[in-house]
Amino acid sequence: MNIRMLAWRNLVRRKSRAVFTGLGIFLGIGTLVALSTLTMQMEGAVRDKLDRFGANILVVPRADQFSLGFGDIALGGAQVAHARLTMADEKAIRSIGFSERLRSVVPFFLTASDASGKDAVWMGLPAKEIAVARPWWKVSGTPLQEKGEVLLGAEVAALLDKGPGGTVVSGGKTFRVAGVLHPTGEKEDTMVIADIRDVQALAKTPRAVTFFEVAALCKDCPVEDIVGQIGGALPGARVSAIRQVVESRKAAVDQFRRLGLAVSAIVLAIGGLMVFVTVMGNVQERTREIGVLRAVGFRRRAIVSLLFWETGWVSLLSAVSGAVVGMSAAWIASPLFGVAKAEVLFTPAVTGVVIGMVLGLLGSVPPARRAAALSPTEAIRAL
Repeated sequence: MNIRMLAWRNLVRRKSRAVFTGLGIFLGIGTLVALSTLTMQMEGAVRDKLDRFGANILVVPRADQFSLGFGDIALGGAQVAHARLTMADEKAIRSIGFSERLRSVVPFFLTASDASGKDAVWMGLPAKEIAVARPWWKVSGTPLQEKGEVLLGAEVAALLDKGPGGTVVSGGKTFRVAGVLHPTGEKEDTMVIADIRDVQALAKTPRAVTFFEVAALCKDCPVEDIVGQIGGALPGARVSAIRQVVESRKAAVDQFRRLGLAVSAIVLAIGGLMVFVTVMGNVQERTREIGVLRAVGFRRRAIVSLLFWETGWVSLLSAVSGAVVGMSAAWIASPLFGVAKAEVLFTPAVTGVVIGMVLGLLGSVPPARRAAALSPTEAIRAL
């Protein structure tokens, strides 16, 4: 009978001891795999949600600001634009090398015009792009769907005393109020929102664009490269990344990852301590058995191998079962953490099994060395 079979029979003979020894590894690996899987799935969900939540690149006309004055008298300033943006520039933006990373390119046009006799700022964007560009807007009434309709910001709706189904007159044209925005705390509360073609017609500047909002998919976030490519495609435009959005995405994902690693490390440390204490107690209880084995010719290396094989079998079974339970728990719990589509991720499971094996073997090193140091005379004293 070789050492491997002898170790296996010892485990079968001491089932309760084997179960207790592997309990720490089982709990530790199960927790590690569950948290790692949830963290990876939550990272993906956070990226997807943040990528759908607004733009992270702004394209505006390049302009120079000149101060005007005479002597010590300041007369304000003037802004000289080098070029204007048009609807045709959208095609240039979508032609860059990283075009597959662009989720949306939305043109905006702003102009001042009257609204039923009141001065107001009109904001135009493609009606079909509103859900993409402003997914957080909540509307009382119906969404903007076609030309000839407007959405009113909360403050301008109160100023005009208009609601869904009402009408707003501007530039000799009557617009139907499709809905009223819930207060957002932003500038759109004071704006009239319409299809960009309607606002361009009011300003008598067809195809003109005030700025583009570009939403880049932020996995690995090559935002600076995208900014450079858009700048090359539109030399007359100033392209800038909204760094606050990009950095907040990275920070949110990193926080999820650090939390999962911290909790897993604590649980694994407790599991390793349980292995050490259990195997050390096992050596204490088996003093007579180890001494007898030494007396019949087992060398110290054989004793160490025996304990390593016993711990190895326990670690393998515990780590595999813990990984399976962790994957199952993550699959069940993922909808509770905002993961719409749960996936089976094998990388955390394989990593957990390896860590469980290493943890179990390392925890058995001090007890194994103590067992190898036992002499046959100690077995006689134990009788």
